[in-house]
Amino acid sequence: MNKNVKLVLTLSSVAILLCSCRGGRGRGSSVVPPTSGDVPTSVDPGTSVEPATSTDPGDYYASIDSSLMGQDLVNALNALNNTKRTYLVGYDAMLNKPAQGFYVTDPGESRNKYTLTSFYSGTERKGTSGMNREHVWPKSHGGNLVEDDIHMPRPTITAENGSRGNSFYVEGMKTEHNGWDPAMEDFGLESYRGDSARIIFYCAIASTQLKIIDSATSTGSNQMGKLSDLLKWNLKYPVLERENIRNEGAQSLQGNRNPFIDHPEYACRIWGNTNSTTKQICGM
Repeated sequence: MNKNVKLVLTLSSVAILLCSCRGGRGRGSSVVPPTSGDVPTSVDPGTSVEPATSTDPGDYYASIDSSLMGQDLVNALNALNNTKRTYLVGYDAMLNKPAQGFYVTDPGESRNKYTLTSFYSGTERKGTSGMNREHVWPKSHGGNLVEDDIHMPRPTITAENGSRGNSFYVEGMKTEHNGWDPAMEDFGLESYRGDSARIIFYCAIASTQLKIIDSATSTGSNQMGKLSDLLKWNLKYPVLERENIRNEGAQSLQGNRNPFIDHPEYACRIWGNTNSTTKQICGM
């Protein structure tokens, strides 16, 4: 074969190789999945982002016996939380001291400096203007007992915050006092059902004065619900990366973590045996 033919064949091979590299994502191509920061704020992360992987931080839960159930597990988690939590951010500081508050736990999806993600809608806002602090466990139901703990209040656009009132979380409801579901609001993202449930569970182990009941309204003081819906949401909506970011940020500020983000299964181990409905939800 003469040199000219060899040169033509060589150039043809290079051209084919370059075209294959520039082409679509074929079977052998490597595709990098988007991170939570790549998701537009108008898209529900619950439907567009893979559930986060376990973030159990080493030996943090070493003192929690795997056989514990019910109140025994509540007591063990309460003791662990009291030991690990060496500082409280404080309700006022969460918005007023950026380096110590929500900018650490609830940054905007774009990760731009001084942006916040509004709870329930996932909307990104620059700065704290027009934002307030949502008592996930309402103050009128005992939320004042945990309002200084950054694991409970969440940054929320003021107009969105007022829609709930002091309602319990109840699936399919949209009232200010007799049950509310973030998925029933035009601005609400369904996946925040899971976040809400795991925050309520945290509050019940952070303060043993707080109780979760399986009712749509309170029957006494320091109560929240609806337990069966919260257990269902916890199972249906897995932990997403925004919760892991929140958990890591809260630990960096206070020293403690929300165990129901790291171990969602703790919820059924504590409250699954409450009644026939919770038993069915938890498969007990």
